[in-house]
Amino acid sequence: MTRRTLTLSEIVQHFLPSWFAVVMGTAVIVIAIFVFRKFVPFAYELQVFFLATAGLLFVILSVPWTMRWLQYPAAARRDLANPTSGAFFPTMPISLLVIGIAIEKTGLPFLSEDARWGVLQVLWILGSAGILFFALTILHSFFHQSEIKWEASTLGWLIPPVSALLIPVLGTSLTAHFAGTPWGTVNMIGSLVFLGAGGILFILVMAVVFARYIFYTLPPLNLAPTLWIGIAPTSILAIVALKLVKPLQAILAFSPQTEETLSVLAQVSATALWGFALFWLALALVVTLALHRKTPLPFALSWWAFVFPMGAFTVATGVLYQALPYDFFRWVGLAALVAVLILWLTTMWHTWQGVQRGSLFQPHDANPGAAPAH
Repeated sequence: MTRRTLTLSEIVQHFLPSWFAVVMGTAVIVIAIFVFRKFVPFAYELQVFFLATAGLLFVILSVPWTMRWLQYPAAARRDLANPTSGAFFPTMPISLLVIGIAIEKTGLPFLSEDARWGVLQVLWILGSAGILFFALTILHSFFHQSEIKWEASTLGWLIPPVSALLIPVLGTSLTAHFAGTPWGTVNMIGSLVFLGAGGILFILVMAVVFARYIFYTLPPLNLAPTLWIGIAPTSILAIVALKLVKPLQAILAFSPQTEETLSVLAQVSATALWGFALFWLALALVVTLALHRKTPLPFALSWWAFVFPMGAFTVATGVLYQALPYDFFRWVGLAALVAVLILWLTTMWHTWQGVQRGSLFQPHDANPGAAPAH
């Protein structure tokens, strides 16, 4: 395909809501490296590289994303109301949370400790507010549409509930840091509220899309990677289960015996939740390879759906290994880390080629490989 020089106006007009999945997939690698830092050469330097890359990408992508709302509001609202593409709008506030978690694990050398936690608190507030806004807007749109065809549903619909589940990941860290202050209470209550909302929505949405995958044809090839999104929810829930005990202790001040009991329950729950993520990873891999053997998967922005869920699984495995230091979790986690790094390099290379050629900024209805669902 020949290169085509695009104007900024064309890029803005056809800018897809899923572009921030690039930021998510980049920032999650920071956390994945952190949990296995003892086994990764130059771990801190790699964390800094991926964190800086994610931050730069967020700033760059924020320009056309914002300009589209200002210059082409009708097109932005159309995509938001679309049953397929609308689910990808929360990737923007999700990026704020994932970058926040990455900053927590890496640090910012140019900021004091107090300033860093202040930045994390702001990112948590902005990310949570954006996630709540898009979740309510998307569901409101779904409920008021006259008809939504089954074919429009994909596991991309899990993105809004998954985004709510990420709030307690950063929120519990903020709770522990600000324990004894009003912000500690706000972070803890907010985290529990969004954990409940995201957990129930995950079950409801997963049931709907699971039924669609069984009784109807699978999504088109350019949306096949969205099957991998099913890995993320229980991976994140496993992380939350293990992270909740200490912040709850800081807020509620229960006895050491209660803390020990809760820690055991958290380990059991996290292992079970991680088990579903492992199962879904195996299923997604089998289905994707079967589809690819029939017809090679065309590149689209949906390929970033390979990266973030795999990164979340890697992080969950690392956190579980820290709680239950069995060799099984270590080797599965290191294999997953290698896989997610390969996926990131491959997908980033194809994304860069698509940007250079202009193929990722074509009108949605003119380029199936860049349909709004990506």
